[in-house]
Amino acid sequence: MAPSDSWCLVTVLLAAFLVLLTSSGCNAQDFKGAIDHCTKDFDIDMDIVISLKYGDFTERDPLIECFTECLMKKSGFMYDDYTYNKTLIIGFAGRYLEPDGAQTVYDNCIDRFGQTVCVTGFEMYQCIHETAVSEWVSTNF
Repeated sequence: MAPSDSWCLVTVLLAAFLVLLTSSGCNAQDFKGAIDHCTKDFDIDMDIVISLKYGDFTERDPLIECFTECLMKKSGFMYDDYTYNKTLIIGFAGRYLEPDGAQTVYDNCIDRFGQTVCVTGFEMYQCIHETAVSEWVSTNF
């Protein structure tokens, strides 16, 4: 095999790897995509979206609850049958915490079910955000 053929093979393999890598993660935690999708479905103020993103849960109404339920589903944390993606939740919490702490986030939040599906989505979103971030803050400050 000529050197240029080897280089072409490496380039093709690298390109294939990158395609595989990006395609396997497109459904997982795509917050920007979820926000884009959900803001099209819900007439929600972008200030509220930003507040939710940064963990401010002071504003809450049925529209906001349904918006967060949409975020949970579109970002991959919640399935259409309202069960939760354990691997994704633990992986997200693992950005902030050690593996045991990430498992604790999942264990503490998995039983969050509200009176409606929208409330359930809001409660789970809030729990994951607050538990992961508060755990991280308490162990680092």
